[in-house]
Amino acid sequence: MKGLSRRALRNINTDHISPEGGIPDRRARDIAALTASDPKVLLEIEQIFEGTMLPKNPHKVSSILKLRGEVAEAWGHARDAFIEIGRALNAVELELEPAEKDAMRRGFARLFPFSETVATQFRQIARAVDEGRLPLQACPGSYGTAYQLALLTPGQLSIARERGLIRSDVSRNAVISFRKEIQAVAQQTSPSINLSKLREELNRLEVERRRTLDSLVTLRHRMREVRALLEHRREK
Repeated sequence: MKGLSRRALRNINTDHISPEGGIPDRRARDIAALTASDPKVLLEIEQIFEGTMLPKNPHKVSSILKLRGEVAEAWGHARDAFIEIGRALNAVELELEPAEKDAMRRGFARLFPFSETVATQFRQIARAVDEGRLPLQACPGSYGTAYQLALLTPGQLSIARERGLIRSDVSRNAVISFRKEIQAVAQQTSPSINLSKLREELNRLEVERRRTLDSLVTLRHRMREVRALLEHRREK
């Protein structure tokens, strides 16, 4: 044990002394404990901080994990807040007449600390959660990201779920990319429109309309002549 201070000796857990009499590496033991707690996140930490000594430092790894937990908790509170705001906005709108809704939206920024545009996003997110289209626990803490998910149709949400995009930590860019992909596929599968043929058809219809109007004028003129002749014969 030469070379170890009394404090170091007190910190040694005798239950972990190896059969050969050696003292275990406490840092390795602490890393093993952290790995057991959340292996997926620790793997990500190793990849992110590859090339640095951080993954081998249990104190710094623990600090990163603690920070991640604190951020996730605060993010969850933010999510709950904007969903509750959206629910309150939807509830009030049910009580207002159309003219009153328009007035509130025009003066929204004078009453609340955010714009009507943001309020619209809160409303739609709350509806998506309350209607069951977007599970509460999978709703992101960023209202911008949550709004992008709320814009998806039930069919699109099903595809997004299969791709693992319906989760609280999904990025806004990932959802936007998915929506663009879906829209591009929809455009490709929809029947193509020949603008030239449509213009030709419009011209033909316009010509036919003029002919019909001319015929109608002629018809009305002839009807007046016939009525006049009938009236003349009746007078005799």
